[in-house]
Amino acid sequence: MNDPRRLARLAPLALPLVLLGGCGSLFETHEKPFTVYELKAGTPPAATARLAATLVVARPRARPGLDSERIAVTLPGQRLDAYGGARWSAPLPEMVESLLIEDFRRAGCWQSVVAGRDAFGGRYLVETGIDAFEADYGAGGAAPVVRVRLSGAIGLAGERRLVATVEGSAEVPAAADRQREVIAAFERAFDQAAAQLVAAADAAAAADAGVR
Repeated sequence: MNDPRRLARLAPLALPLVLLGGCGSLFETHEKPFTVYELKAGTPPAATARLAATLVVARPRARPGLDSERIAVTLPGQRLDAYGGARWSAPLPEMVESLLIEDFRRAGCWQSVVAGRDAFGGRYLVETGIDAFEADYGAGGAAPVVRVRLSGAIGLAGERRLVATVEGSAEVPAAADRQREVIAAFERAFDQAAAQLVAAADAAAAADAGVR
């Protein structure tokens, strides 16, 4: 069965990305097919400590304009827009939550890593904000620079005690202003930012627990 909203990874395209810009009639009832993209979790550096504890990863909070499936872009004059004909596979906070859980698991510091909505509680809790997650055309180049910035905190859930603030950020220029290259730049930028945040959270928790 051919689904026009199939995941791009199943059939990579090399089409130019088009901004939404001016919208059509407000009374249009049909929706044009769009391509859905998902990012894959990277391979963060292996943790140097191992904790016999569970980490709960709360659903990230996105700044205004990023809390949707749209792939955001910034234009000259600090204008926020989105690509037409392309979407993330889930609302951005949901997608980032899933990726962070996988990154924390792959780093190997924790006995288990669960989502905040799960019934199983954990000793430590990490909360994250998505401060930037867009393709930036502000510099006026032919291709955008993808910017990802994550900030958050890790603490003891039961005691409601802050252990440390953590963050990660990256800027990756897209090789071209085309779907494949821009999404690849998003994946590299997120991998770099997430690796920084995961390493900082793991190290802070290990220091708090007295584990070396």
